[in-house]
Amino acid sequence: MLSHPSCSDNILLNIWHHLLGDLSTHIALAQTCRRLRDLYERDDAIWQAACFSAGFGRPLRRTALPTNPGVPPEMSYRRLAGLLVNHATICEIRSCTKANACFTDHYIRWPFVRIRQLHPNHPVDFHPLYFYLHFAQSHSAAAHQTRHQVHPHTPTPSPSPSPPPSSIPDSVSILLTHLPTFPECRYAQYGPLCAHPNASCAFATFPPVDRLEFENGEGDIFMIVENPEGCTILDVNRALAELIPFDDQHLEFALGHYQELAFTSGLSLPQLADLIFRDRGFLDDHEYPFLQHIVAHL
Repeated sequence: MLSHPSCSDNILLNIWHHLLGDLSTHIALAQTCRRLRDLYERDDAIWQAACFSAGFGRPLRRTALPTNPGVPPEMSYRRLAGLLVNHATICEIRSCTKANACFTDHYIRWPFVRIRQLHPNHPVDFHPLYFYLHFAQSHSAAAHQTRHQVHPHTPTPSPSPSPPPSSIPDSVSILLTHLPTFPECRYAQYGPLCAHPNASCAFATFPPVDRLEFENGEGDIFMIVENPEGCTILDVNRALAELIPFDDQHLEFALGHYQELAFTSGLSLPQLADLIFRDRGFLDDHEYPFLQHIVAHL
């Protein structure tokens, strides 16, 4: 009988290969004993492959260095895997905890564990979260006077476009993914998106790609999203947010949102802002430009 200590690294890594796509089992295996822990901690590429096979990438950080000294400059894939597994146990949003359920069979059949250069005609499908987070969810909401669309319209991905969406991104829907929610609703609502690593780290397309070009109706590129390790939902979300006009209409919407939070919490706006500014998401890089503007002009 072959004893565990006598197993070669190749055998143990082969076991790891057969567990691709199951992050919980990967973490449990790495914690079985010191030998496995040392083996799986030796190369972060092992954890990158595990995350990739589960449909998760690592969003690009906004800033070079986090403000929290306890957060490393770049999150390792091993730490990211643990974060994804832990968040799935506390989050109440099924589209977050089961973020890649729609593509599970695709990843099982996909023979690669990292970004591959695709043929220009290879079909690429957007993740459902792309539409859920960035588009008005009803015709009445889309027609509401406080909702405005991000222009230019009809984004399509490159290399090969999926069927174009029936509407165009809604700026208020996008803005809401960057605003906080009530503390008791933190794990029941996307507020902000960066508080939900599973939804944030899901690849924006299948197959994952390192560059997405968004075109308007005339075929002109108005937005490019790039991530050499694979474009994620959060990468696309932040690129769309940069297109939101910093105008009176969106400022008024944000002000109303923050006033409601402050009223419910019993805090003044400056007190609430002080608490909110401390929450910078799992990458420790989230910012609140509308709130900063509001507080500065009180």
